[in-house]
Amino acid sequence: MIKIIAFDLIGVLAAEKQIELTQDEDKLERLFGPNKSDEEFLEIAQNKIGKDKPILEMSEDIVSKLYRVRQENVFEILKKTYPEIKIVIATNHISFVKKFIKSSFNTELLDDIIISAEIGKIKPNVDFYQHILDKFKIKKEELLFLDDNKDNIEGAALLGINTIKVEREMDLVEEIKKIIK
Repeated sequence: MIKIIAFDLIGVLAAEKQIELTQDEDKLERLFGPNKSDEEFLEIAQNKIGKDKPILEMSEDIVSKLYRVRQENVFEILKKTYPEIKIVIATNHISFVKKFIKSSFNTELLDDIIISAEIGKIKPNVDFYQHILDKFKIKKEELLFLDDNKDNIEGAALLGINTIKVEREMDLVEEIKKIIK
């Protein structure tokens, strides 16, 4: 029985808008993914962009204008259909993305937000998924993990976790219902 549904953020709950980024914004955005800490991200970013640039402000600005919610009301529908199941966002990102999450989703329906830069663990490494299992004291078969990245899905599957490889036009709720039925 599924007790936790863990969603990746970008490519699953949010998509990237087709917008023009400045050269510095583009360099910075490419660094958003797997970071073991915000400090690591800031250090790499300052080396790539320049120490005189306001990296934090630039990062928050990029996130707010680049990302958009893919499918409205996913959490509301799931909580109404499966009130006993916990909902988690589990993403490789910098912690600055929380501002986007809190402004774009009903976080009252979320049971946790797990960000690689805050826990020092990165998907597809097994320790990222083990962190979720340990934190919620659940068995591997009680976790359903959704991601659009094949490597991340394979990393979760190595532990025996239920997975859904998310495709661009997929209806998340319908795919989840197929697994939980």
